[in-house]
Parts: sequence; structure tokens; C-alpha cells
Amino acid sequence: MSEVIVVTSGKGGVGKTTSSASLACGFARRGKKVAVVDFDIGLRNLDLIMGCERRVVYDFVNVINRDCT
Repeated sequence: MSEVIVVTSGKGGVGKTTSSASLACGFARRGKKVAVVDFDIGLRNLDLIMGCERRVVYDFVNVINRDCT
């Protein structure tokens, strides 16, 4: 059974990205399948923190514009 964990806040700089990355890495190390989505359209940096900035092919704007599915 899948679960959804949402990390959100109206304020910037409170550690949402760091917390999300830490949770995702922890679950992945325990063998869970993990998908992490950064909805900060203009200032995304989850890919940088997780070390996969060169592997990001699409962002949320591409999904909205239906450039990818």
C-alpha cells in the first residue's frame, strides 16, 4: 500500500527541502520506492541537494504544459 507524505509551509527557509530529501533518502535506504517532487517552480533546488541536477529532464512546468506525462 502506498503512502503520501507532504512537507509544506508558507514560509521560505524553514528546511522543507532538506527535510524532504532526508526523508526520501531514509526511506530509499530501507528499500522503499520513493518519488520526491519539488513544486517550487522558480527556485527548485531539491535536485541539487540530492546530487541529481544533471539527471533532471522535466520540471513541474513541463507537466503543466503537457510536455511530459
